[in-house]
Amino acid sequence: MFSKEWFVYVIGRWLLLSGIAGALIQFVFADKLGIATIPAFLLNQFVLACVFWYVDKYIFQRHFNRVKEIFKFPRVKGNFTLDHQYKKISEEYAEFAQAYSANPEDHQKWLHQFLDLNHAVEMTERVLREKGVSVDQEYYNIVQQNKARGLYEKA
Repeated sequence: MFSKEWFVYVIGRWLLLSGIAGALIQFVFADKLGIATIPAFLLNQFVLACVFWYVDKYIFQRHFNRVKEIFKFPRVKGNFTLDHQYKKISEEYAEFAQAYSANPEDHQKWLHQFLDLNHAVEMTERVLREKGVSVDQEYYNIVQQNKARGLYEKA
């Protein structure tokens, strides 16, 4: 938790950006515009939330090198167990492997099966998240391990 990144985030983002910006906005609203303290504070928080929504999205998207949206496919209706998802992934992989093996050079021949496999894997991630599993922490651990191995291109 108390890593270099954590200190940069807490000091840079929270204390410097939010703290100073919040104090300045509060000063402008309350002292310069004459808005009462509580409404000025609420307005201040609204303005900061509107700004830092985008700042935090940028920070965490860049930090994890992930796409804006977590999931590409809609959630499939129903309640699914991890056992069900394991079987679904196995079935989709078998279909993908068969289609790919038949014609590996023509991606149009196997792309649909590949994306079905991706959908099954994505649905498994949803099931894990719904069960309270810390999927993001595991993503982070994998990225850190792969960085240590030098597997990624320099950003």
